[in-house]
Amino acid sequence: MGYNKLYLLMLLSSCTLAQQDNGSNENPSTCLSTSRFKVNKKYIYQYITESSNGVVGTANLKNGPKVTCQVEIEVPQTCGFIMRTMECTLSEVVAMDHQGQPVYKQSNGSWAFQAAMARNPLKFSVQQTTSVQLYPESTEPVNILNVKRGIISALIVPAMDEEEASLLSTLHGQCLTEILVNKKKDIAVDVTLSRDLSQCDQFYSRKLANSPLALVQNLHRPLTKLITSKQECNYHFDNKGKHIITAMCKEKHIYLPFSNRDDGILSVVTQELRFQSCKRMNKRVFDVDPSHKKPLYFEEPEDKSPFQTKDAALSTLSDLQSLTGSDHGQKRTSLFHKLVSTLRNLRNETLSQTVSEMLRLSTWFTWQALLQCGTPECTSAILQAIRTLDGLALEVDALVYVLSLQANPDAARVGDMLSMTQYKQSKIIMYALGNTVKKFHQGKKTPEVTAVSEFMRTLLNDCSGEMNDDFNNLPPDPEAMSFLVLRVVGVMGQAMQTVSPDLISSIMKCVKRSDISLSNKKAAIQAFRQMDINDEIKHFLKEVYQDPLGDVEIRIAAYLILMKNPDQAIVTDIVNNIEAMKDDQLKNFVFSHLKNIQKSNEPQMHWYREYIELALQDRLLTTNEVIDGKSRNYKIESPVGAVWGNIIFDATDTLPKEVMLETTLKVFNYNYDIFEFSVEGRGLEPTVEALFGENGFFPDSISRVMYWAGDQAQMIKEVLHRMAPKTDRIKKQASQALLNDIAKTIRKLMKDVRSSPTPEATVYLKLLGNEMYVKTSEIRKMAENLFMYFSVFFQVLPPQIFFEFTSRTDNEFFIHYIFMENSFSLSTALGFPLKFSLAGVFAPGAKGGMTVYSNTGHLAFMPSIGLEFITQMGVHAPDYVEAGIEMHTNMYHEHSLNTKVTINKRQIRLSIPAPKSNTQLFTFSNKLVSVSSGQAMTIPFLVVDRTNSTDCHPLFSGLKICTLVHYSNASSRDQAPYFPLTSETMAAVLIQPTEEVTEYTATIKRETLKEGKNDRYEIDSLRLTLKAEGDDSTEATASLKYNCNKNILTTEVVIPKYDVELGIRMAGVDSDANQNNMRGITLEVTSKNIPQLTLVGRTRIELMKNAMLQLQMVIPALKTNALFTATLKKHEDIMMIIETMIKLPETSYQQTASLKYDKERFEVQLKSDLNSEICQILPNMEYHHRRLEKLIDNILDQKVAKTDMKLRHIVTKGIEELHLDEAG
Repeated sequence: MGYNKLYLLMLLSSCTLAQQDNGSNENPSTCLSTSRFKVNKKYIYQYITESSNGVVGTANLKNGPKVTCQVEIEVPQTCGFIMRTMECTLSEVVAMDHQGQPVYKQSNGSWAFQAAMARNPLKFSVQQTTSVQLYPESTEPVNILNVKRGIISALIVPAMDEEEASLLSTLHGQCLTEILVNKKKDIAVDVTLSRDLSQCDQFYSRKLANSPLALVQNLHRPLTKLITSKQECNYHFDNKGKHIITAMCKEKHIYLPFSNRDDGILSVVTQELRFQSCKRMNKRVFDVDPSHKKPLYFEEPEDKSPFQTKDAALSTLSDLQSLTGSDHGQKRTSLFHKLVSTLRNLRNETLSQTVSEMLRLSTWFTWQALLQCGTPECTSAILQAIRTLDGLALEVDALVYVLSLQANPDAARVGDMLSMTQYKQSKIIMYALGNTVKKFHQGKKTPEVTAVSEFMRTLLNDCSGEMNDDFNNLPPDPEAMSFLVLRVVGVMGQAMQTVSPDLISSIMKCVKRSDISLSNKKAAIQAFRQMDINDEIKHFLKEVYQDPLGDVEIRIAAYLILMKNPDQAIVTDIVNNIEAMKDDQLKNFVFSHLKNIQKSNEPQMHWYREYIELALQDRLLTTNEVIDGKSRNYKIESPVGAVWGNIIFDATDTLPKEVMLETTLKVFNYNYDIFEFSVEGRGLEPTVEALFGENGFFPDSISRVMYWAGDQAQMIKEVLHRMAPKTDRIKKQASQALLNDIAKTIRKLMKDVRSSPTPEATVYLKLLGNEMYVKTSEIRKMAENLFMYFSVFFQVLPPQIFFEFTSRTDNEFFIHYIFMENSFSLSTALGFPLKFSLAGVFAPGAKGGMTVYSNTGHLAFMPSIGLEFITQMGVHAPDYVEAGIEMHTNMYHEHSLNTKVTINKRQIRLSIPAPKSNTQLFTFSNKLVSVSSGQAMTIPFLVVDRTNSTDCHPLFSGLKICTLVHYSNASSRDQAPYFPLTSETMAAVLIQPTEEVTEYTATIKRETLKEGKNDRYEIDSLRLTLKAEGDDSTEATASLKYNCNKNILTTEVVIPKYDVELGIRMAGVDSDANQNNMRGITLEVTSKNIPQLTLVGRTRIELMKNAMLQLQMVIPALKTNALFTATLKKHEDIMMIIETMIKLPETSYQQTASLKYDKERFEVQLKSDLNSEICQILPNMEYHHRRLEKLIDNILDQKVAKTDMKLRHIVTKGIEELHLDEAG
């Protein structure tokens, strides 16, 4: 027995040694461990990785996280590895030293990071350099797993016999890698790997939360082209052991716009692995769970802030509220974007408390931020907040439904929708739940969908009508609740079928009940429309279809569900039993439907056509078997789509019970449902009979009118005869009192309508996969709501707004809109994501109002508008470290109007206080900000070629207009980015108060003055006085006077400070007895009561025989007088004289033109006289003439360079040639 144990021990030892030897001689192309890492050994490395976010070429200010770890690689089996990360630290940049190197400090979450990294070892296998599989624990956080992925990615190096490009598995996926061997001994011991990350199959933009209301979004794919990403790694290997001694990787991500080569916004990631020791180990266990298998490439982590407190959001909201009335209105756009970003970084438990307090601070701003947040947590907060809205039931329903239309819901949103539905079971909210579950369900059973199914099953309760008292807002009719539940279950049918067989059984029980309405039974059948028709459902629907006592609508509904995806047995059974059908309506419908399938050219109908042909066995579905006027199916096909239609009758009514129309669009051989519309009616026959029946309103009224028309209106009689139905009843004897008879007929119609059952119709609409229904009983409620909203918007709100505007001056209204947002992340070798975001924020608004008290009014109006583009880029550690670079490009405009109006009996006074701070007419600014955990620091500007310019000019008294320009011109530096990345830049146009004026006033005063002897003339006067009051007081007065007795209008403008006194006097020229009906007007412009310009116009007409027109202009300062006179005389002959006289200094000109003609002759005479003494004004003319001649001679005597000729010779020859050419 002892020898047996000894033999067994020797055998095990031999197997172990053989395994080690085989491990050393394994083919290196199949397993990484044989080439770099030996089996049964443990390799220990020191790992350091860091990221640096900054703007290269400007101030040396950087930020980013740094990770250090001790890494242990255990090799228990061939191709199997276990990695342990011990003693990890997480730090971040807090400052830069004098040498420009970053100073790191351990981050607040470093201990939690260390514990998370050390908690679980990571098992992975490497069959080839392109086949790496990870087997993490199920509790491993994604961001921790990504860091470990980065370490493994740095360890994946192939055995290199020659330089060539090959595919390697990395954190970024399969990457085409260039291999360069720098040094080689027995093996390559110094190797450089380089790769363009854009060529990696898993290096792509992963969309982050964006504003769902943004107009410009989903541009993350093209925006990645603006970032270049490259990686280079250098490895040193042990020549004997072949393992890695050192590994140095450097990864660069450069934002191309405004960058100059590598100078610009840049994120650099470095990795360093240093070999420390290698130990033998006896552990050979490598057990993995295949269900936990994950790839090596980067996985998007949940991106939340390491600071889960409400303080940051509340502080930002408070700052946003306090902007109104301050000098920092340009910060509004960036503060709102910061508020939205802060909300996105909060988890549910923190955000819920934060939103409650934010709503108390500012409901308006909070809702703007929540609706543009876009994260599942914000959606939860919205659903929580809307429960606090009272009296807005329809608005709440609409908002919940809009939220359900968002794509890619997660489990949290399903839970929130379920919670909202449990709180309120309205139709719109129930459909919102159905839409959300339908989009969320991926074929797997989840707790959230299971909870929804249980809720639906409880509401349905086998259609028994018994409701749980815990539910709120249930409709008064339990049957209506059951109908709604069945329709909503049909929307999310596949999800309900996967998680709840009990709900399927409950739906089947609803169909079997005899005490529920036909519409509810039909809704129960149609609840299977989105489900997979398994054997249980198929058998059940087949029983319903074949039930001879069933309603035709129920049987047709079951038939249509069966035929959505039938098999051969179902089709054969249907075809074989058509002849035995006793219900003509059902038979006709099935015939028409099968014939349309036979005629269809759609590829998906191919198998159905074969099933029908096999079932027929040489029989035909003849055309005459489809009877018009019966229930039937219609189909029209075209190359771009198809239109389906159903018309369903029953045996007792002539009106159809249901009409359905469905359209599909064919794109690339796929059919997409565009819309589906159907109408179902109940109880319409009595109303139709009362209107159009044999004794109905229209036939009876038409027959009476025909009798009344008689033979006197044959045309009317023929028209009415055509309109009247053909009946065999005895013609009535119409009463002579036609109107009385028609009134009796109307009363009979109203009585018949009231005594008949209330008609009910249901309209269904399905548009692009989203459906809804409306019943006629709900239309009245909808009309009431529409009327209510019309009253609110057009009758209630306008007076309220006017009252608010006229009762206070501190009204405030600002809108913040993120019109553009594109955020995404890229993978980095560090394992932390590189976040990039480009957002545009627009913020218009105003503050102000008006107050009126007796004779005093106060108006304040301060509009402003801001536009800002925010670019963010940087590597950060989700849940641990915030880091990145931001560029804020801001444009802003504001102005203000603050006036006080006082009205007296004959005076209006308008006062405007002088501004106490600068008014930013237009401001443009661009700045770079370094963001790290808990702080944001503006990147200092370049001192080289810095321009700081301020230029102010007086605008008017008390105010200056200033232009400010601050920028750095880095064009002289080679290592610098382009503008505007060079530094903080600003350009502004400001209105700056000088503080010398306290108030501006404008006074309009009307008064009556007395002039003339004994003040017998009354003069109406209107005076406008503009005054700037204060140390630099200025006054300007404009007056208007009118003397109605003398027809004199006088205006005057006086500005004493600038010595301005201008006047305009306009007077009518009265005729004297000696001037024979002369009329005229005089316009005189004066300065300081001295005439500067006089314009006179006179005219005279005497019995159309003697007319005269005279115009005169006098400018005393220029000693100028111009007179134009035209005279026309008509006696026996006609004579016209035009005389012009102009007098200038030392010059006079006079011209007379006369025209005279009669029956026998025509005479024209022209006379001109010019007299000028201009030389007296310009003395020494001869002297100036001689100087000019001498100057010209000097120019012509200049020699031409490199010749003996003078300029005079060239000019002379040129003139001679010109004359010769003209002569020729």
